[in-house]
Amino acid sequence: METLPLLSTAVGLVVTLSVTILSGMKWMLGRVEHRTDARFAEMDARFERMDARFDRMETRTDERFAELGASLMEVKLGLARLEGPHPPFLIARG
Repeated sequence: METLPLLSTAVGLVVTLSVTILSGMKWMLGRVEHRTDARFAEMDARFERMDARFDRMETRTDERFAELGASLMEVKLGLARLEGPHPPFLIARG
């Protein structure tokens, strides 16, 4: 007669403890997921700002290289004018 209340108490204890542990784990995982999502959103915003910054830097760098290429071409042409035309090759190189 005493085994039935003892077994039901044991089963109730196991069920109660398992529900408590599982609900606590669910709560902790929910908090971790919420914090992780917030951090990822923050990092995505930072990456977007950095992408915009790199795009601006890239356009400025392209403009500078275009200016440098034009001025380098002017220097090459001026140097070629100073040197004059090349004399014809009298001896073929081989």
